Amino acid sequence: MKGISLPIEAIIIIVIALIILLSVIAIFFGVFNPTKSGIDLETAKTNACQMLTSMNCVPLTSSISVTNFDADRDGIIGDPGTNVGECNDPPPPTGGDSSQDNLYMLCKCYYAIDDEDFCKTNICRCEVD
Repeated sequence: MKGISLPIEAIIIIVIALIILLSVIAIFFGVFNPTKSGIDLETAKTNACQMLTSMNCVPLTSSISVTNFDADRDGIIGDPGTNVGECNDPPPPTGGDSSQDNLYMLCKCYYAIDDEDFCKTNICRCEVD
């Protein structure tokens, strides 16, 4: 019985070491990147907010396009509007389209904010009267 326990313990240690080694290799080669989606969201938010603040925070958030990011979570980046699988109710303020990747949909779908002024003040740090 003692002779068989050593090889089983050795195999278990080798398997654990192999799993750790493969995990480290996956991280270095970009197969597994736990922060990628957070960086994309932050970049999309920053770019859209910079566009809004460059216009003195006057335009509607639904008129500020979000590029290279799926703001409405419909699986299409930079879509012109498909109304499939989007988180688009209630509709945005007048003047925008809820089926596009814009700042309004980013606020609604990723931050659960569907109020125009609240999105501007809390996400983009605009001062709204």
